[in-house]
Amino acid sequence: MTPKAFSSIKLRGLELKNRFIKTATYEGMSKNGVPDERLFKFHAEMTAHDVALTTVAYGAVNEDGLTNEDQMVIDDSAMPYLKQLSDAVHEKGGKISIQLTHCGYFTRSTRYQSRKPLGPSRTLNKYGIMKRRPYSRAMTKEEIQLTVKDFANAAMISKQSGFDAIEVHLGHGYLLSQFLSPAINKRDDAYGGSLQNRARFALEVVDAVRLVVGEDVPVLCKLNLEDGFKNGFSLTDCIDTVKMLEGHGVDAVILSGGFTSLTPFYLMRGEIPLKEMVESEPNYLQKAALRFFGRAIIRKYEFSGNFFLPLTKQLRKRTDMPLVYVGGVISAEGIQEVMDAGFDMIAIGRALIAEPDFIQKVKNDADHKSPCDQCNICVGYMEKTGVRCVL
Repeated sequence: MTPKAFSSIKLRGLELKNRFIKTATYEGMSKNGVPDERLFKFHAEMTAHDVALTTVAYGAVNEDGLTNEDQMVIDDSAMPYLKQLSDAVHEKGGKISIQLTHCGYFTRSTRYQSRKPLGPSRTLNKYGIMKRRPYSRAMTKEEIQLTVKDFANAAMISKQSGFDAIEVHLGHGYLLSQFLSPAINKRDDAYGGSLQNRARFALEVVDAVRLVVGEDVPVLCKLNLEDGFKNGFSLTDCIDTVKMLEGHGVDAVILSGGFTSLTPFYLMRGEIPLKEMVESEPNYLQKAALRFFGRAIIRKYEFSGNFFLPLTKQLRKRTDMPLVYVGGVISAEGIQEVMDAGFDMIAIGRALIAEPDFIQKVKNDADHKSPCDQCNICVGYMEKTGVRCVL
């Protein structure tokens, strides 16, 4: 195993003991928006087993940004829980980041059932049809600016609560990703049309976050390599956006892909846990729709180790800024391949859910491979029982 993977790295004022990040994966451990003891233990356990930086998700910047009611809104009321989280991780010698986001039109939350979901343009919200929220409306410029302030406020609260880094979510089909995607963003104002315009909202968020957290706190962005469907955000768009982010002081970009509302398994690959998704679905109409039409509407993508590496290598050649690889890292051999390709850090999800001590095992055994078989039942059950490996 290359020494680089276990060498320290510095992002602004934050020194990390190695190159491994627990990537943001929705934990499902915050009933009615209030985290429970499982969430504190989940992230503390990651860093106790040598993960350098663990990432909390889902951090909605306001109540409009919730996909469902069991997610945290990062406001003043969340500070006691955030402080418990950061303390739990720091006691184990690790560092902690938070993924800040807004779902855009992709919501089924009923906190504001009288209001339409917000997005770059009016569009169908298939996810919210059964909750009587079938269409989004285009955000006004005033709402965009208020949301920029909400991102900044959430970042400030996270810093004050002891978080070491901030991750701004620009991927996976959430609000800022929707603005970046030409297939979704049909605006004809300063926030639509050219990539420069489509990226304007994201760059305003990044600038606002940087202003409130100061010069010592690293700001990372999760960004799609591509959306995974026709006329969506492309690798060319990604390359150009990374250059913009670098110019706005972003410290590292986490490279991912897929659109939760349209190509959800483009990111994860492997099996579609339809049985478990049906079991976990509380709405009986949605449950019936999943049972009878799930196989037809949810596309399966075959899993292979390091499945995003061919795309990420093309980007690696075009920029010198720190890049974080994510996607199919399940073995010591896979880690070696990513490091050899010139990436600065590695973000891991399912392998760490299956084995919180995965990093220690690959360090001690050059042949170690995760027992994760990409059944994705952890995904099917995450909203019902909290994310866990059934193995």
